[in-house]
Amino acid sequence: MIKRILQIATNKDSIVLDSFAGSGTTAHAVLALNKKDGGNRRFVLIECEAYADSITAERVRRVIKGVPTSKDPVLKAGLGGSFSYFELGDPMRRQAILDGSSLPAYEKLASYVFFTATGEEFDPTKVDQANWFIGSSPLYDLFLIYADDIKALKNLALTTEVAEKLPSSDRRKLVFAPTKYMDPEFLHRYRITFQQLPFEIYEAAETLTR
Repeated sequence: MIKRILQIATNKDSIVLDSFAGSGTTAHAVLALNKKDGGNRRFVLIECEAYADSITAERVRRVIKGVPTSKDPVLKAGLGGSFSYFELGDPMRRQAILDGSSLPAYEKLASYVFFTATGEEFDPTKVDQANWFIGSSPLYDLFLIYADDIKALKNLALTTEVAEKLPSSDRRKLVFAPTKYMDPEFLHRYRITFQQLPFEIYEAAETLTR
């Protein structure tokens, strides 16, 4: 039934929102219809219950990869496609990540800047804080030079010495830091794009030092 509704109500590039995703039927229907007509429909599922990962997302994973026990040969082989799963906790927008009374923990800020910069799911297992590394996207290796201690934060900056120690790959480096002491020529030499930390970081730091 859902698949038939999508045939009537969508085109091949539609975005389908299901605010009460349940077992993931809508995502299944979107993937099945894309497989049938070559569409590029995308879906956004929202589920607040505890089974969001174990049932809702798991069903989507299985129909994408294939269900070996299915009698439907298409479903057995897998419908293809991809999706990202996000478990949302406290709001992570600028006004929420900093309330002026404390600095965010390293991983929390890393999650915020990574998603803001890439639009991709943050994987905390990739973080290597000793090297300031917080993850990769197809274009960048991302680094966050930051500490949730005010004294330490005031002494942190992107310098040539720091840049030389950052792990290298074929991708450019996107570096978030309180400030930088490198001119454009050196940034270009080290293939670095610099981004200053969100302004609210400094507001919170000022509040804590009063």
